[in-house]
Amino acid sequence: MMNVQENSSCSTNELIERAFAPINGKIDILFIYPPIEMKGRDVYHHRAMLPLGIACLAAYLREKGFGVGALDCPGLGIHAEEIFEIIERKQPSVIAFSSTTYTLERCNEIAEFVRRKFPNKLTILGGAHANVAGVETRRDYNYFDIISYGLDGEYIIHDVVKSFSKKNFKRDDFINDIGLLKSIKGIIFKSQNEIIKTDRAESIKDLDELPFPARDLFPIERYKPVANQYRRTPITTMVVIRGCPYVCTFCDQANTGARRRSPQKVIDEIKICVEDYGVKEITFWDDTLSYHKKWMREFLNLLIKENLDLIWSCYAAVNTVDREILQLMSKAGCWNIFYGFETAVEELAKNMLTDRKNRNLERMKDVARWTREAGIEYRGSFMIGMPGETPELALQTIQNAIELDPDYAQFSIVCPFPGTKLEAEIKQGKWGKFISQNLEEYNTMKVTWLPDGYKSPDELKNMERLAYRKFYLRPSYIFKRILKIRNFEDLKRYINGAIALLKGSYLFQFKKKNKLTFNN
Repeated sequence: MMNVQENSSCSTNELIERAFAPINGKIDILFIYPPIEMKGRDVYHHRAMLPLGIACLAAYLREKGFGVGALDCPGLGIHAEEIFEIIERKQPSVIAFSSTTYTLERCNEIAEFVRRKFPNKLTILGGAHANVAGVETRRDYNYFDIISYGLDGEYIIHDVVKSFSKKNFKRDDFINDIGLLKSIKGIIFKSQNEIIKTDRAESIKDLDELPFPARDLFPIERYKPVANQYRRTPITTMVVIRGCPYVCTFCDQANTGARRRSPQKVIDEIKICVEDYGVKEITFWDDTLSYHKKWMREFLNLLIKENLDLIWSCYAAVNTVDREILQLMSKAGCWNIFYGFETAVEELAKNMLTDRKNRNLERMKDVARWTREAGIEYRGSFMIGMPGETPELALQTIQNAIELDPDYAQFSIVCPFPGTKLEAEIKQGKWGKFISQNLEEYNTMKVTWLPDGYKSPDELKNMERLAYRKFYLRPSYIFKRILKIRNFEDLKRYINGAIALLKGSYLFQFKKKNKLTFNN
């Protein structure tokens, strides 16, 4: 293993070579997280953190004896032409894409090239979009042979690759064996113009059986934290809980149930991050790390006992924390919590079912005060353009944010992502109308639907802009930020954060989650 501080000068070519772990000189499967922009546009050369989903799948298949590769194109700063050259040089038998709704077109462009240039290679699409809109994706996109869907991807991708290997990695023999394909759970494929969706794969009940993510394949020394969301580097991410117990209508993970690794297993991975990679800070990307209080206490006490030189941040829901838990979190090294406040307007919260995780404004205020008293900074996520919202109610949400006074606030335009309950409700004529169904605009920066309470998309977009101005341009907020500056690193982070805010990049921080599924 390497310490990232000792290998920070690796060239892109060296990092690309590191991304491959062949078996007997062969790469059986290459995972690709695509460039954000293609077709002549600028490639996005910055990624805050490694894509944990494909890191976990690569680790699992490597453990099962397959040669793997993993290209995080934004992290590596590589574009489409470089991907094509790498595929030609490494000759993987399977190309597997991890896609959100926003990056689906990028994946399709690469898959089209693969189909034309390497017709015998199997193409698979997984990820957040495939998980909720797999049938539609297979119907509309012909360059993906197989769509993987489900809560966990390890068993699915292993079954696909293992079955493909039994056909000597011959694509035509594999995709024409309909009986074989139907025996693989968790996939969607096309046969004679018929879309076939096999039974859902079983979820992995014991997450402790899985290997730790294959961080060694990724350019972790290049990952740059989002401005004002870190204190120390090197930094990495972890996910220790799969699924979500809540039922928010805007989220594709709603009501998927929650399973967690044992506290000791989490500690084991943390120690590897610290000892082998020199990590100084961890961001837990779990939707709600604190949802199970008994588990949380055990984990925190073990972390305190280890006495590692480590700080961390996480996401949490208001109803899952109390004063005692917050004090323990602070003692264990937590310095920042991101609360999904969304709104404290009771009517809007009920419309999106977020009242199940955030009781009411008074409870939110209590949690905000307890967090501050514990010495923990907190960020808040708020939504603009909710079902049933009017400009007047949006102003109440903005006032909620000001009263809760988080260290940083994120205002996201509600997006009816495919497969969510919200999308289904809008299709049924409830709440409003679609403005765009161009998937490239599904990123919470664009207005993709218009609630009945708004006159135009511009009115909604202007409300989002107003939210940022009213929150961040308060003299009291600016003064408090100045008082928090303790050193040059603080100053640099605040300047970078201000620049990011002015450029609107906070709007892009919608955590369209890097779930630990191949459907990621």
